Amino acid sequence: MTRKWKDSRGLTLVEMLCAVAILVLLGLLINTGLQLAVHSYQDVTAQEELELLAASLSNALADDLRYAQFPETNTGGSLQKYQSERYNGDTVLSIGKGDENDGKDKGQLYANTYRVLPSGAYGSGGAYVVDRFEITYADGLFTVDLTVKQAAGDLSAKAHFNVRRLSPDAE
Repeated sequence: MTRKWKDSRGLTLVEMLCAVAILVLLGLLINTGLQLAVHSYQDVTAQEELELLAASLSNALADDLRYAQFPETNTGGSLQKYQSERYNGDTVLSIGKGDENDGKDKGQLYANTYRVLPSGAYGSGGAYVVDRFEITYADGLFTVDLTVKQAAGDLSAKAHFNVRRLSPDAE
């Protein structure tokens, strides 16, 4: 019977523990790699969505400002209001504050009480917000500076563009 035990082949307890330890380390490396890949994918996707939001806002604003009537500016040249057919007369652009007095969703761009883009354009649950928005007007040319960012994060996208006003003021 002792011969049978000596001839049997198999793994010792130490060999088995070493194999398990190596498999655990490989599993941890794969898990860490997958987490890094998922995080990187989420960052790239968020950055692309921010750039798309900035481009969409730019296009919507450019379309409206191109046909603006009677633009009014303050002494620094910042646009205060203008006449717009799309938004029914005097139009003031603003960013929603999200409080009950404002009645507008936080970080979304409004023309009077109308959203410039639908709320879904800002990501699910308002993931993206307009951080900075400024329009100046001089000599028939609007200059727009726009920054959108993650509501909870550090990614952002900027847009800077000029729009020549095509419509002369009606008399």
